[in-house]
Amino acid sequence: MKLELANIEKVYQGRVVLRIENLRLESGKAYAVLGPNGSGKTTLLRLISAIEKADRGMISYDGQPGLPYGDIAYLPQQPYIFDTTVLENLTLALGTVLSGAKTARERAQHALESFQMQQFSQARALSLSGGEAQKIAILRTLILNRKLVLLDEPTAAVDIPSMKLVENYISQVINRNKATLIFSTHNPSQAARLADEIIILWEGRLVEKGPCDQVLYHPAQPETKAFLEYWVHAHVRPPECRT
Repeated sequence: MKLELANIEKVYQGRVVLRIENLRLESGKAYAVLGPNGSGKTTLLRLISAIEKADRGMISYDGQPGLPYGDIAYLPQQPYIFDTTVLENLTLALGTVLSGAKTARERAQHALESFQMQQFSQARALSLSGGEAQKIAILRTLILNRKLVLLDEPTAAVDIPSMKLVENYISQVINRNKATLIFSTHNPSQAARLADEIIILWEGRLVEKGPCDQVLYHPAQPETKAFLEYWVHAHVRPPECRT
């Protein structure tokens, strides 16, 4: 799904928290949104998902102003877990897109296997650890096979061994569905592994956008350089971008 944001402005309590003059995102690409705390990453995702409305400007989807609800999946930074079994958390999400209960259970079970969590299928979801619950929320978002996937800090609570499983699953689903992925992260290394292009936000402004290797390893703007300074020095051998 192709998106365009034009003259977007969002104000909270009299303060402009996001201002983007123009941002175009192509269909089938993966975009990582990076920036310090308070730079507007979550606000950007919430506006694109229509959880919130911009105070000014317009967002168009494939050239149309109306939000195509059935084509969008959104994972908030603090996802909600239903007080049911783990398996039911996934089949509930599929209830609107699959007519057969058996088909929904089969797809949900297969998704759990992707994260090596099949043994949790009948466990109460609220008994899971924070990282386990986040993985279930990720599965519940991606299992819908939407054309636009928005993930806000998708692995913030996930441990390092599980991160590879999660990132591989995200890539597989996005590539299989030829979907557009937009995700926020504080981790430039994760951006390098998952994204085709990087978007840098700074104090609510879009300061840089471009191919992964260009933005991460040859940034043009001082704000980008400042944000990446510690990360660059911490990596003797920087990870390769996926493209």
